[in-house]
Amino acid sequence: MTTLTMQEITQFWIRVYFGTTNPQDLRLATIDRAYRDFNRTMHGIRNVQNEQSYKNLRNFINKIVSQVINEKFNQTEFDNWHKLQCSRLKEEFYSELKYNITYGQAQKWINMTLKYLFAIGRDIIPNIDRNYSFFHIPLDNIIQDKLVGMNIPRIPTSWSRIDNYDVYMEYQLLVRRTFSGQIPMDVEFRLFNE
Repeated sequence: MTTLTMQEITQFWIRVYFGTTNPQDLRLATIDRAYRDFNRTMHGIRNVQNEQSYKNLRNFINKIVSQVINEKFNQTEFDNWHKLQCSRLKEEFYSELKYNITYGQAQKWINMTLKYLFAIGRDIIPNIDRNYSFFHIPLDNIIQDKLVGMNIPRIPTSWSRIDNYDVYMEYQLLVRRTFSGQIPMDVEFRLFNE
């Protein structure tokens, strides 16, 4: 019988996936990991991005995370905040790199970062659960394929090409209506694990 604790095993998985277990480094590590989840959809980004421009964008996402951790929202406030942050991230990409990203790409970076931080847990990331019930599910092909089986149709365009926030938000609202009384991210975690 092992003498390892669940905490030690969890620390192992965190280190393997994010490269660190240091709480001060984990936020940036999750931001980096979430970036890798969508940057393959950004054609030609390597031609315009350098280390400093990436650090500036990563710091921008880190400020977004700080707001989620430090402020208390209701659902409407979070939704309005999310739209603003996606728009600001699009602007930041253009300002930093003269490169246009879509709302689909912006939501993926923000939503996956928040998902990873929540999965790490509030013991390591204090207050990450403060607004968890309001988080948006990260839209991608995997979750859309799973939701089709629950009578939620796919968005007609690729998630990474969604450039109308209303299209994105309508999908989020459809998920909420379909799973009324449940936390959307709980549904997403369970579906993703199937």
